[in-house]
Amino acid sequence: MCDLDGNRDSDADILIQSVPPKFRPIFERYGYDQEHKRSIYRYLFSRRPQNLPPSIKNRLISLYDPMADRSKKFRDGLRWCINVYVGCRHNCSYCYVNGYSQESVGIRPHSKRGFEAMLMKDIHALKSFGVPRAPVHLSNSTDPCQEHLELENRHTQFTLQKILENRSLFSSVILLTKNPQLLCDERHLGIICRSKMLPFTVQITCAFWREDSRMFYEPHAPSVDSRLQALRVLAENGIEVELRIDPLFPSSRIDRSIRRHRALPSYSIPEAQTQDDLVNLIRFAGESGAKAIVAKTLKVPISKKAQRCKDCFAEIYRDADPDRERHLEGGSWRLPQTYQDALLSTVSDICDQEGIPFRHCIQNVLSRK
Repeated sequence: MCDLDGNRDSDADILIQSVPPKFRPIFERYGYDQEHKRSIYRYLFSRRPQNLPPSIKNRLISLYDPMADRSKKFRDGLRWCINVYVGCRHNCSYCYVNGYSQESVGIRPHSKRGFEAMLMKDIHALKSFGVPRAPVHLSNSTDPCQEHLELENRHTQFTLQKILENRSLFSSVILLTKNPQLLCDERHLGIICRSKMLPFTVQITCAFWREDSRMFYEPHAPSVDSRLQALRVLAENGIEVELRIDPLFPSSRIDRSIRRHRALPSYSIPEAQTQDDLVNLIRFAGESGAKAIVAKTLKVPISKKAQRCKDCFAEIYRDADPDRERHLEGGSWRLPQTYQDALLSTVSDICDQEGIPFRHCIQNVLSRK
């Protein structure tokens, strides 16, 4: 049994060196002094681990993507995420959360028991340990603006209020949603419009221009019009807004020599994002005050909980591969890199023409300081 106590400085120094390599950049990326490193350890990891490496604590204000290997592809430092709810009523078939959650995201969306007390406990811990400021994201595994849950519980409103009251703990705040209309009500708008909240960004996910495409791929999510009109309202109220065209679906607009697969209708699925769709969507965002466009390509979780998504794209992902074998990475099927690059380039080129900045999803996350 390990006989180290993280509350002792000398033991904490040993324990910091014992954390798994995938977590090391949390302590190293920003040149923290030893006291800050200890504070990060004490917040995130077990005080008295029974074994080494020490295990990570269960926190409400938790590490952003704790499963990611920060020493390799996801080269990130200290970054927080607050998943306000559990699951999501939008229940999009392609949701990447289906790749790692214990149940389908749409089975039983619910609030977290004791949420407000847990949030205040973690805020107190951040203060008492003296943890250095870091970005905070709401949320990467659930939509914080699910209307039924939020109107019943007001946990996102509570979270935003407590972030405002303790703004010095967080370097930036990013809220991601498919239901931005909820943020336009007075209760939420009155918090996020405060100058003290800056820097604060609302990222609105809307991958479609046409409602028929949205209905096929996201039948339970808010309408395209409600999202785009909310984007305009938030921008008019001085909120920094970004549009996420997420995900970018396989598309017949990409040259056949790159995509290899047949046109989408031959697979009995509609074209989600035509060239005109993307131009109209990006142009609307720019003219409505969006500050940037963010995108990433579709990854298909191989979990049984994403069966509808697999049924839609299994044949396409096989046909797109030069070896006719679906490429598996991180529990999901991925398109060949040349195809991903072509999809992203389409969006990037339109953004250049419309004079609005473009960022890939990972680049967007890592740019938040």
